[in-house]
Amino acid sequence: MERADAHLHLFADGYPGRYGRSPAGGDELAVYRTLRHEHGIARALVVGYEGGPEFTGNNRHLARLAATHDWIAPLAYVPVTGVDPAGLDRIRSAGFAGIAAYLPDPAAADTFADWLTRTAATLAGTATLLSLNAPPEAAGRLGRALAALDGCPVLFSHLGLPGRQSTVPGPQVAAARLAPLTDLARLPHVGVKVSGLYAVSDPAEGYPHTAARPFVETLLHHFGAQRLYWGSDFAPSLDHVSFAQTLHPVGLDGLSAAEAADVFGGNLLRALDRHASATR
Repeated sequence: MERADAHLHLFADGYPGRYGRSPAGGDELAVYRTLRHEHGIARALVVGYEGGPEFTGNNRHLARLAATHDWIAPLAYVPVTGVDPAGLDRIRSAGFAGIAAYLPDPAAADTFADWLTRTAATLAGTATLLSLNAPPEAAGRLGRALAALDGCPVLFSHLGLPGRQSTVPGPQVAAARLAPLTDLARLPHVGVKVSGLYAVSDPAEGYPHTAARPFVETLLHHFGAQRLYWGSDFAPSLDHVSFAQTLHPVGLDGLSAAEAADVFGGNLLRALDRHASATR
């Protein structure tokens, strides 16, 4: 099965991690290259992040890496206020496959939705990929803006960030928590990454993160296997689990071989192909 990783990070000085240094234990690019060869990962969606001063310049770093590693599909970090048209042109000309935004609350989502509405035609014209870190209460504010982005793959990260769970929630509780996100399943270009399961678990290192199962199953029910995307969340995930453990998220054990091929790679590879075709 050909894999494609829908969520990872690469920082010039390494992800600082819970212990003050990268849990990858060395040059993150070199470590990930070894992992992708070991596990057959054809492409990787590298998500930019510049949300703190220690991460300034990550977009430039990713653009440099993508220029020399054709398996990297980088996403440029943008603030909740977005960027001006010239900024979008620079992102596109630098070889980014799309953009990444972090929307921690409804106010941030409202600000970002306003920018999306004003730039929808430009983004849709190039099948721009969007990676969104947004909890359900923020995701629920994006419906109208995302509806205008038909043709742009929109990927919500980390199961839609339902929050850490001290016990395994029942199916109805999980469904209620994710309802603002699953309401967006009516938009055929919106999907969700099966990534960051440790962020649902308490403790975070409690693999296999059984508290995540009802959320994964809820998302599978609403979005189907063709709109879920596996992601490793390298290198942050390595603070809590091994890379090999990220390859086996709970809740997907009932997939057919064809469905698993979609979730673990095919869906992302097709999205990247559509973006490449739109920008030729």
